[in-house]
Amino acid sequence: MRYFFAPFVFLLVVMISCNDDNNCSCNTTIIGQWQATEFMSVESVLYAKNDDYNPVVEFKNDGTYLLALDRNGCIGDFEFDASGNISITGASCTEMCCDSDFSVKFGAMLGQVSSFEIDRDELKLQVSGWGWIVLERISD
Repeated sequence: MRYFFAPFVFLLVVMISCNDDNNCSCNTTIIGQWQATEFMSVESVLYAKNDDYNPVVEFKNDGTYLLALDRNGCIGDFEFDASGNISITGASCTEMCCDSDFSVKFGAMLGQVSSFEIDRDELKLQVSGWGWIVLERISD
């Protein structure tokens, strides 16, 4: 009789741990490498992207991320709260020289991301009151 309830308990735990968007608070779907493709905000036209390069962010299983800009590299931390929102610390970077305006803005905005959405291989990092950053998965 006790084995009869095991599937129901498992289903209940899964349902409680996920929000409406199917993003679990222990979300691992963000883990991997993502390239930034565009900004969606009122001021996005001010930040021209280098046509030859898309900045890349790699979210790692240990709660750190690596950021490769046009010329410089950065590292920081991220974590999820109980409702599945993400908190990303500002990046510590090598000397910020010679990166495109797009890359510099991308690095600066990461620390202001409050939530995210994933749809297949597209990641949208939401920045409250500003807009969002669109990224495409390049590897798991």
